[in-house]
Amino acid sequence: MDTQEKFVHSGPQYPYGSEPQYQQQPMMQDQPQPPVRTRAFPGPTADGEQGGKWQASLCSCTPCTSCLLAWCLPCILLGQTSERIRDPSMQSADMMNSDCMIHGLITCFTGCGWIYAMMKRNEIRERYDIEGGGCSDCCVSYWCSCCALIQQDNEVKLRQQKAQPIAQGYQSNPGMQMPAPAYQPHS
Repeated sequence: MDTQEKFVHSGPQYPYGSEPQYQQQPMMQDQPQPPVRTRAFPGPTADGEQGGKWQASLCSCTPCTSCLLAWCLPCILLGQTSERIRDPSMQSADMMNSDCMIHGLITCFTGCGWIYAMMKRNEIRERYDIEGGGCSDCCVSYWCSCCALIQQDNEVKLRQQKAQPIAQGYQSNPGMQMPAPAYQPHS
């Protein structure tokens, strides 16, 4: 027996002279999908302008009041920036808020107030989707703490200028109201 005869295809048999009918099926090609960006689309929101790099320069020591506060009382400037994030109009601002007190106490007792300022810097960067990372926040907050606090305050001012007003405030759900208890006389 010849070795070729052992491997002869014994597939479906078609009548002599006819060809098998093939149907073309759409082929799914595995193409790599572009990565999905989780970053918000740059533009104004209720929190202000989103995305991009820091708009305020690290070396801009203006206005003079911010410069003096950052040099003499950095805790007050940090508290002011925190209040500006909470209330952009600064109508109900309290400069001696909890952020100011925490930064002041950490600075007085340990000398490491720059760590709390770094955490606030990271919070601002995440809130406004600013490019950067923890390492750059750490370096800037440690080596240039006064400039970093001024930059953070100026950045919040710039971003809040472009904030969109919230069109509708809180609306209570009518189904969530508790009815008044009904009076039932004792008999």
